[in-house]
Amino acid sequence: MRRKLKIGLALGGGGARGFAHLGIIMALEEHGIPIDVITGTSMGAAVGAAKALGMDLGKLHSVLSLLNLNSLLGVSESTSHEIRRAIGRGVVEYMRGVDLEEETSLSERLSRLLALFSLLTAKKDFAATQVPFAVVAADLATGARVVLREGPIYRAVAASAAVPGIFPPVRIEGKYLIDGGVIEKIPIAAAIELGANAVIAVDAGAPMEKVRAQTSLDVMFQSQRITSHALTALQIEEARKRLNGRLVLLRPQVSGITMLAFSKLSQAVKAGKEEVLARLPEISESCGVRPVSPDSKQ
Repeated sequence: MRRKLKIGLALGGGGARGFAHLGIIMALEEHGIPIDVITGTSMGAAVGAAKALGMDLGKLHSVLSLLNLNSLLGVSESTSHEIRRAIGRGVVEYMRGVDLEEETSLSERLSRLLALFSLLTAKKDFAATQVPFAVVAADLATGARVVLREGPIYRAVAASAAVPGIFPPVRIEGKYLIDGGVIEKIPIAAAIELGANAVIAVDAGAPMEKVRAQTSLDVMFQSQRITSHALTALQIEEARKRLNGRLVLLRPQVSGITMLAFSKLSQAVKAGKEEVLARLPEISESCGVRPVSPDSKQ
């Protein structure tokens, strides 16, 4: 039995860790937890799009397991290696006077990113989704939060997943858009704006950890993490107030998976399923839904 609540699913970023969203959704489906609206940031946007379009996520998991995503996207599994490469490219391009209109060093990666998300979403528009769906990105020029709800889904997802330095910005309606995690790591506010009054939010990001800063880059990156975690904490608290406490924040155990370790897909999916099972009573209470046993659905 279900109360008259509109349940939102807000899926955050996290790169390869975000594949935990697949496990989260599959477990929610298995236990009969309905989802009325979906919002996504970065990898959460990609997985959320698949769910919103009514795709079989079990089959999607099987297909993705057969692919070498790092090779397809042209990135290594080492996040630090990619960051060093990005800094090196940036210095060279600055010295050459190259701007975004001329920059081509990341164009192949963008093409691959667009091709992957085009495949995952079957080139469908937002109008084809079975439930309201929105993607969060950030405007590179103004820093404004951009909520995308129209046009080709794959371009919106690619924009939301355009991690600075690893993938170039995606131009949509004259704006250069980048990773939505820069401005809203977990798109709870976007779910509320779509009418949700109870939200299951998923944080698949890396937890805040003590870091021994050995270089100036270590200091810079840790400072960015501190800012991101502080902003996210404020946004979660504000959302909890707006929802009168009807917010369940899921944090799958994916700390052993780096942002670009796409080969650990199944490990992330497993972590997502386990998190739902551990938090099922809380999900039931906050969302007003009585979960069902997967066995009873057969």
